[in-house]
Amino acid sequence: MGCGSSTDTKPTNSRETRDTVISDVDIDDNFNESSKNKNWSNSSRKSPSHTASSPALTNRRQDLSKHQTLKSTSVDEGIELEALDEEDYPPRPCRLKKSDMIQHPSMFTSIDSHVAKTPKSATTSIPELAKYLCQPAKNRLEKIRAIYQWVSRNIEYDVAGFFNLGGAQRKSCDPESVLRSRSSVCQGYADLFLFLCREARVPAKTISGYAKGYGHKPGVAITTKTDTNHAWNAVFVQNEWRLVDCTWDAGHVDGNTFHRHEGEFYFLTDPDVFINDHFPYNKTDMAVSQQWQLISPPHDLETFSKSAAIKKHAFLYNLEFMSHRDAVITVNKDVIVKFVAKGKALKNTGAHLNDMEGTSFDQCVFVEKERDKTYCVTVKPQKPGTYNLRIFGNQGEQQTLDSLVTYVIECKTVDKAVKSFPVHFGLWGAGPYYADFGFDDRVAQKALFESDSGELEIRLPFTEPVKALGKLANSEDENGDDQFLMMEQGQSELLVHVRMNRLGFYKLLIFAKKEKSASYDLALQYLINCKNPGKQYQAFPHVYPEALAGRMTLVEPKTRSLPAETKVHFRLSSSVIDTLMIGHTTFERGVNNTWDVDVVTPSSGENLCVFGRSSNTGGGSFTGLYKFDIR
Repeated sequence: MGCGSSTDTKPTNSRETRDTVISDVDIDDNFNESSKNKNWSNSSRKSPSHTASSPALTNRRQDLSKHQTLKSTSVDEGIELEALDEEDYPPRPCRLKKSDMIQHPSMFTSIDSHVAKTPKSATTSIPELAKYLCQPAKNRLEKIRAIYQWVSRNIEYDVAGFFNLGGAQRKSCDPESVLRSRSSVCQGYADLFLFLCREARVPAKTISGYAKGYGHKPGVAITTKTDTNHAWNAVFVQNEWRLVDCTWDAGHVDGNTFHRHEGEFYFLTDPDVFINDHFPYNKTDMAVSQQWQLISPPHDLETFSKSAAIKKHAFLYNLEFMSHRDAVITVNKDVIVKFVAKGKALKNTGAHLNDMEGTSFDQCVFVEKERDKTYCVTVKPQKPGTYNLRIFGNQGEQQTLDSLVTYVIECKTVDKAVKSFPVHFGLWGAGPYYADFGFDDRVAQKALFESDSGELEIRLPFTEPVKALGKLANSEDENGDDQFLMMEQGQSELLVHVRMNRLGFYKLLIFAKKEKSASYDLALQYLINCKNPGKQYQAFPHVYPEALAGRMTLVEPKTRSLPAETKVHFRLSSSVIDTLMIGHTTFERGVNNTWDVDVVTPSSGENLCVFGRSSNTGGGSFTGLYKFDIR
């Protein structure tokens, strides 16, 4: 999307910009803009000239240009005027981390509060605004914070001009015009920040280059022939240059509407993180451009172009994508993308797979936690082609997941015998709150089980007895039911018996209830691969929750359907239930807490129910345990 120079009647001199913006349809709160054939005339020695400049601003620039010839022998953090010449402060790799400079966000509470109270009278001109913002600042860092805070919190992205909504023209990027309209694209954000810094006597630059925001297409090469598409700033503080992007911290666009957010990820960002999605490029000199990466050794453009654009939340969550660093992944049959949480573990993570037309292929994706903080995304496309793989996650209590990274999957060959996974967005295995339901940590050790016969027994250890319900669904039948699974509660574990009659993948869901809760919530979700169903299995008897509470074990019969008017042998055990009633006959518990009894089934079409009673309940009433269908 390009517009050449600004469509405003007072275009910025030598600043032809082409801008694209982020829509959170892409679940990414970044902006991405572009400037074309833009030199860095607004380096630390020159202020950009604008045809729309006011006399007051012109005079102020003349005053600044006189000061800029001065040489300062000190680069302390005082508020005295210091030189702005690039020769005084050449770009060098940063020594400090952002965490060294900003040890806690509360250090800016007073400054941020002052900025939030900016009166309208202080916004009549750039000199007046800079004067007000920096009044309480004790050092250069606080000045920069005040200016950044005001620009990123008060300038809206020019969505109407960008999309030409209703014939709207692009607003001017001239700093004074941006101050008046409170709306612009990236160039306006960057230049307003620059001029406010100059007024506050803070060395600053506007830098143009390539950014990987909305509109960036992984796999499409970025070369020196590609138009630059973004602008941001560098400021000199604590004896080194640091990087700032007010546009990307201002908010995001949803459809045709700009939405603010309170982020500050791109405020003095560490350069080794900033280079992930910002590549400075002066069309005339790559060597000089690379210096403004502020890292050693600098990245080359080819590396930047090929690398995956890691989203900001991946850095905030301290994630490392260890298996694949390039954006394009060539796949033969399948691939596993691995990443690790180097700090706090993720609460949840999930992935979407779509082809280039947007068709979902989420049934080709399986996400699991391999170890405590290592996550694996398995992709098994069912047909060759090109896909977008988007990975999401979060660490907090929020329901939404944040975008972490996007890959392009180039699938060359597929395994025609492979079956699709059941559709499930999120992490397979134990949910984040399994322990709250009484399950032991061992239930989180694996997410995938396999069966070579069609039958499977899964043991789920618990720290206290659990109240649970289950559901089993084949990948081709998303509804599922409880007919082919039966749960029993032992002394220290929940036993889940599973029967499968189809080849392929199944989804096993375990719902559990907390002690004082009235509802069952999802606690565990496992994937089962049935490699070879041995025979056509019958459904299990219907099991009531009271059978779990009574720690009942049903040895036989284990089929839901029983023949009519036939003697059937029942073998059961329990350490809690004293008396059973099968049909209309009662049976007392025998040796070793067991029952071995014969029962004649009723007529076809009726049900045969098993009830139980415990002397510990005090009431003496029977409760339902199992139900059989009579055929």
